Amino acid sequence: MKKTLLGMGALAVLGAVALPAASFAATYAYVNTSGEVMTTESASASQAIATAPGIHPRSGVMLIETTADEAVVGDEIPVN
Repeated sequence: MKKTLLGMGALAVLGAVALPAASFAATYAYVNTSGEVMTTESASASQAIATAPGIHPRSGVMLIETTADEAVVGDEIPVN
């Protein structure tokens, strides 16, 4: 009984720690293989690079913080 209660307590703590990390996702812009600026949501820049669909091999990511930053989304970038 004691082990079960301890195990459930550990799960509750892990859940409480994991949930805030998921809720702090930010929006990042990147260039895809077609040269279009796209966005992805992620908890960090390195995670955004790792999970952005179709990201160009030479693309990085840019944190979207203001409406001025959003202006680049949808632009075409030469990728030849």
